[in-house]
This record gives sequence, C-alpha cells and structure tokens, in this order.
Amino acid sequence: MSNTQISPASPPKPGRAQSARSRQATSRKFAEGQVAKQRAGFQARTRRNRALGIASIVAAVVVVITLVVVKIAEGGNSSPAAGTLTSSPPAGTQVPVALMRKLRSIPLSSLVEAPTGGLIASPQAISDQPLNAAGKPDLLYVGAEFCPICAAERWAMYVALSKFGTFNPQPGQIHSAVRDGDIPTLTFYKTAFTSPYFTFTPVETTTNKPDGNYYVILERPTPAEQQLWQSHTGETFPWLDFGGKLQLTSAQFSPTVLEGQSFDSIASQIGNNRTAIGADVDASAKVLIQSICGTLTANRPAAICSAVGRG
Repeated sequence: MSNTQISPASPPKPGRAQSARSRQATSRKFAEGQVAKQRAGFQARTRRNRALGIASIVAAVVVVITLVVVKIAEGGNSSPAAGTLTSSPPAGTQVPVALMRKLRSIPLSSLVEAPTGGLIASPQAISDQPLNAAGKPDLLYVGAEFCPICAAERWAMYVALSKFGTFNPQPGQIHSAVRDGDIPTLTFYKTAFTSPYFTFTPVETTTNKPDGNYYVILERPTPAEQQLWQSHTGETFPWLDFGGKLQLTSAQFSPTVLEGQSFDSIASQIGNNRTAIGADVDASAKVLIQSICGTLTANRPAAICSAVGRG
C-alpha cells in the first residue's frame, strides 16, 4: 500500500480488509473462468474423439507423409517465428540443486506465520472409500501441465510434501501453456515420492503443448481414479484427494500473482511473507500440511503436525 498522503478532497483508500475482499473476489472470478474453460475443453475433446471414432469406422485412414527440406540462407540455423507457441519437455528441465534444497527447507515458522488474506479456496470434507497404495493412505493429485491453477498449487504442494518425504527424481521446471498464463512451475510427471506415512500418486493428464483446441495427452488416470475425479469435479483440475477424506478442487490462491515472474523469482520469494507470492504459497503449504496430518499420517511426525496446528 502506498504511503502517499490523501488530501481531504480525495476519497479514502480501501482498508486492508476491503482490499483483501476485493482481491479474493477477483481471484474467485479468475478461478471460475478457468473451470469453465476446462469444462469447455473437455466437451470439445469428447466431441472430437466421438467424431474420430465414427470416421474410423466408415472410412479408411489415409496418411500422407510429405518431407519438406528447407534451407536457411543465414548459416542454415532455423529459429521459431515470432509468436510461435513454445512448450516445455513433459518432464520439465532440471532445477538447480541449491534451489530445490531451498524450497524443501522453508522453515515451518514461515508457513505458520503466513497471512491468509490471499487464499480463496481450501480442502473440503468428502466421504469416499479410503484411498490406499502400497498399504499406505494415498494422496491422489490429478492435474495438467497447461493448467495455470495447477501451476500455482504445485509450488505449495512441493513445499508441503517435502516435509513428509523425498522426491527422486526431483520435479522438473515447466510453465503453464503460453495461451493459459505462461506461469513458471514444477511438474510431478515422472517423479517418485517416498514417505514412511503415505503415498503420493500424481497424474499429469496433458502436456502444455497445444493440440487443436486442447493439449497433447500425457497420462491417464486409472478407471477408479477417473470415476472419482469425474464424480467430484466433472474432470476439472487441479484435484487433490486426501485418502477419500478431504478434497481440494482448485488452487488455494490466484495464479495471476505469478504471471510475469521468472521461475527463480517465484522460488526466491517463497518463505518470505512480506511478498504476496511468498505469503500465498506459504499459507497454502501450511493448509496442505494440516490436511495431510489430519487425514493421512495420524498427526505424524509430531514435530511437523504440532507446529502447524489444526486447520
């Protein structure tokens, strides 16, 4: 907030509470728009797949392969044209070890003290059959690499999950789709998480590479996962299922706060509650830890769960 003096003739600036409400209202509108966009994409994808299925029955598929050799006069090196949509490798690019170590080591005190004014969503109770994998309670995550809401929540997810176990390999660096926010983030595709308390099952359904009016398919949920995801959300993401007891159906904060930032800039602000990005990610990570403690680990380890308290 500016420190500029207000003249008597000027209308008063909104207070902190009013500003928070305005920010939450804007964030909710953004989230609702993203959900509507996802559903429209799902419906378009379904129509396209149905049309392709019919076409494959009534007609033979003719594949024409044309090889075009283009010589570039300036040294023979080609470069993408201006405005070309770019995409990350599905598993992302490697993040420097020191940066990942920093994210894993955010002090619990920073998470506990983070202001919650920017949070717009929280996990809600559900009552499903317990999700288990390898004899442990399971945290199921369904997302997509193009999705800006997923891009926001993955930062908090990595910070929170790192308090309970380890990733090997570590998540790679990607960005949400260029036409959907272009937000730097992590991907859980091809990661493996190990914890003595619970399992983590990530399903990144698409890459961030456009394919017609949707994106290139990457992973598919199992039939059981698909049924749960469909019944609870209509196949929107992100979706986190905490052992059938809680679910999170949106990012906890608006991804717009991350737009225009570099990956390193976002990472450097996490743990610093004086910035909007740091406060939003830290507060979201705290809520995730509370949810995990209450549903998946029986409040273990005690040092972690007692420090963050109950949600």
